[in-house]
Amino acid sequence: MSDSIFCPDCGMLKKNCICGKYIADRTKKPYVKEEKKNEPLFSKNKKSNNSFLNKSKSYSSKNNSNTSKGLYKYENTKPITVSEDLEIANAEVYDIAEHDLPQEVIDRLKKEYPHIPEQIIENFPFEQPREGQLEIIVDIEEAISKGYKYIILEAGTGTGKSAIASTLARIYESAYILTMTKQLQKQYTDEFDFPLVKGRGNFDCLKDGFEVTCDIGACKTAPKSSKFFCPYGINKNPTLTGDLAFQDSLGNDVFFQTNDHCKYWQQKANAINSPITLMNYDYAILELNYVKHFGKRSLLILDEAHNIEDKLMRTMEINLYNRQLEKDIKKVISPQTLQSAEKGEWIMEIDAIQGHYSDIEVKDLPTNKADRINSTISKLKALKTNLEDEPGNWVIDADENGVSFKPLRVNHYAEDYLFKHGDVVIFLSATILSHKMFSKWLGLDPRDVYHIRVDSPFSVEKRPIELNLAGKMSKNRVKQSAPKSIEILQKILKRHEGEKGLIHTHSYKCQQYILNNLYNNRLIAHGTNNRERVLKFFEEDENPLVLVSPSMSEGVDLPYDKCRFQIIYKIPFPYLGDKQVNMRMKKDQRWYAYKTAMTLVQTYGRGMRAEDDSCVTYIIDSDIKNLLKSPLYKSLIPEFFKEAIVINDDRII
Repeated sequence: MSDSIFCPDCGMLKKNCICGKYIADRTKKPYVKEEKKNEPLFSKNKKSNNSFLNKSKSYSSKNNSNTSKGLYKYENTKPITVSEDLEIANAEVYDIAEHDLPQEVIDRLKKEYPHIPEQIIENFPFEQPREGQLEIIVDIEEAISKGYKYIILEAGTGTGKSAIASTLARIYESAYILTMTKQLQKQYTDEFDFPLVKGRGNFDCLKDGFEVTCDIGACKTAPKSSKFFCPYGINKNPTLTGDLAFQDSLGNDVFFQTNDHCKYWQQKANAINSPITLMNYDYAILELNYVKHFGKRSLLILDEAHNIEDKLMRTMEINLYNRQLEKDIKKVISPQTLQSAEKGEWIMEIDAIQGHYSDIEVKDLPTNKADRINSTISKLKALKTNLEDEPGNWVIDADENGVSFKPLRVNHYAEDYLFKHGDVVIFLSATILSHKMFSKWLGLDPRDVYHIRVDSPFSVEKRPIELNLAGKMSKNRVKQSAPKSIEILQKILKRHEGEKGLIHTHSYKCQQYILNNLYNNRLIAHGTNNRERVLKFFEEDENPLVLVSPSMSEGVDLPYDKCRFQIIYKIPFPYLGDKQVNMRMKKDQRWYAYKTAMTLVQTYGRGMRAEDDSCVTYIIDSDIKNLLKSPLYKSLIPEFFKEAIVINDDRII
């Protein structure tokens, strides 16, 4: 659409275009980046001799790019197919013994760490552990042997949580490791070679000649009644030419049709047959609860665990849009119902909609559509039950287009959806903040949870937080504060003239204000649909770019010269315009404070990633003072954050 005010490639306003198509020459000729080439019971639980087990434990550790010439942009490259772009983790089943350290290294480590049980040394993945790493593993093993099912490891970047997870998974020989971000998935596959199982959309369909991906391939678009046969797929019955693929969670054999295997099913079979499997949360929740090809395992290791509640809330959310209902069942929700229905009326409406979906004859529908219809029926049944059992726990958010049903809490659902799939559940995160709140919100009794907290290993001098306050950036005060912020931003960018940096805006509105008022040719930004592409460009470019973003508070790893400074433009309070957030805050103000503090601390950690790294963080929102004065917020913000705060080079806390 040529008349649109947005660039069709990067999604930005044309005057703020960063991909080069509509780049605005505010200052000088654009800089063009050169393209670069580029069994579920414990099997090995030996009791250790160490007995330093407490209910909750804390550990302490000892403690010039060229300036830019014009606006930056990246060149658009030709589209790439899935098969060109995708890197599948492993082609084979993971074998623990094949990934052991050399025997001479194991022998050396046993001599250096005589107090550490041998099984931990033998399963550790690296030639030299970080300080305290082995002791933490001992502590977790002790907790498991004492009967704890739920263990929290709260440890910041630099502790080596992934190596700890790897060691435990290897010891117990039966584990799932779940992550939220692709970046952490890549770390696990690169460092430990664990098989990563992915969804169908990541693989080209062999039957359709690589022209489509497996999620819309022949086996998913053929009607169930057609008895479609794919020579690359699977079958419950053995064939003359197909081998056993795997056993599902119920013990049923599943076979390949032939010796030529679908790439999706091959990697899934490898993941099922591997003792250690890496998944993202969405795939795991779907597979473990509904598909049931994967069975229960000894360990369920939940990395980035501070996001579990949000993930479960989004999983349980159900949206009914009139446009989709009209297509599926030729019915819509009336305007009267959308405007004024109470929960009791909604239960009857859901029951009626479910009935219409149940009347659909699915046998002649494409398989993927039939699967969606059946899934919708199951979700509507569950929603009706949940509304009947816990009407006060659900937010109903309706407009003229449809309605959303969102849970306020998931404490009654976390065990069934997630935790039951491991004999022991280990939570990993840098920002648990309060293990008692965290446990209760996930339906756990804090007395049944073993908590380990590890202090930041990074020197406070290398990670200062400077307060350069422009005023409050809250909705009612931002108009007065925002103009003052521009001068502060200019001074900070001048101070870091030859260095890369990151400005955290927390909202697109603040992002656009900065882009429209801070005339600096180092700035780049992203829209809602090109975040990963712009982040990759920012990481790889050697010029001192400054990325302005509302959504880089976590899942981003920018060590060393990739980010030497960052600016927290606005304190990341959850958006009260969201009905679900608003009602949860009214019911529990501790939750609102917790979410704010968690996001703030996560944001702080983006640029400081190693002991020999350094990154300055600036906060210019005066609301930080309220957080530091409030007893509730002060109790949640960790000491390693508070000790780093300075004003005019003086520590204030």
